[in-house]
Amino acid sequence: MHSYFLKVDNKFLQEYNIPFVGMKHSLHKFEYFIDGTFFSNFEESSIENCQIEVKLDFDKKENFFLLNFYIDGFVKLACDRCSEDFDQEIFGDFEVAVKFGDGSEAEDLDEDVVYISKSDDFINVAKLIYDFIILSIPLRCVHPNDKDGNSTCNQDVLAKLNNKENTEVDPRWAALEKLKNKK
Repeated sequence: MHSYFLKVDNKFLQEYNIPFVGMKHSLHKFEYFIDGTFFSNFEESSIENCQIEVKLDFDKKENFFLLNFYIDGFVKLACDRCSEDFDQEIFGDFEVAVKFGDGSEAEDLDEDVVYISKSDDFINVAKLIYDFIILSIPLRCVHPNDKDGNSTCNQDVLAKLNNKENTEVDPRWAALEKLKNKK
């Protein structure tokens, strides 16, 4: 990972600054409640509605910091099956070591280690929180089944998707279908 801990101009994201200078060498705990406002600070984000609790164990050692992130909550997403919005539960545990460096560590890229400048007096964990929440979202997001094991997807949409009798086949695909049947 590259250094995520830049000075943050955005006043909202400054609450994610952790001033480590003067902190005792021990375990420190932080807690953040993330909603859609958090994601509006990241251009690449498509998340608008969520309720996520992030707990951070910040273990300050002599020459490095060990950060453990615990993520739990939900994100409102469109179902991959029926396209209707639903609340996707997410959770995850992530660990990152933060070490001091002068920039020459670029060749030693370990995804679990982040380097910061020796002149920094705080780190901003907003980008790490963003990345870990994104990593907690499953690749395939569908409505969960009800208590009886039935899909809670929009049944009208599923019926239309499954109704193949009323759809006209593009002649180009029909020609390809003939090739498939020759096998």
